[in-house]
Amino acid sequence: MKQGIPDKIKLFNFAKKGLIFSQKYQLKDFPRIGTLVSNVNDPMDVELSFYLEKGRVPCIKGKIELDVTLTCQRCLDEVNIHLKPNFKLGFLKNEQQGEELDSSFETILNTDEEFSTIEFITDEVLISIPMIPMHSHKCVSYKDKKVEEQKSENPFAILKQLKTLN
Repeated sequence: MKQGIPDKIKLFNFAKKGLIFSQKYQLKDFPRIGTLVSNVNDPMDVELSFYLEKGRVPCIKGKIELDVTLTCQRCLDEVNIHLKPNFKLGFLKNEQQGEELDSSFETILNTDEEFSTIEFITDEVLISIPMIPMHSHKCVSYKDKKVEEQKSENPFAILKQLKTLN
């Protein structure tokens, strides 16, 4: 049964019950993401599945889907990027627990039983945003763009006219 995601993740309780949450957010709901993108009113779909691996390691399997509009670092125009981060996280109390998990898990040493849903989702999205966003096509570098030269009149041109009158 899917339901909306609560504000706080209660890791062990959710994993023990095998809960699955799904919710549609807007990018503006995530302050740290909102400062990077210009499409803050666009949707973000999030699905989180909680379960216990090996009967005692709380895990989250998640899918997030969103489009972000960033500044292309080559031409400085906007670039739209579709992100679809998927993750499989095992939350460990100690490093020995990590040896029990297979290599498909990203492990996190975490003793917190409860943490912010918004901050957790934000971290997963920020990891997936390219460090240097660029268009997929070969756009013109902002350095190569020709700046139109403005023709300005010489401020001393009027003196030249006065000289010819004499």
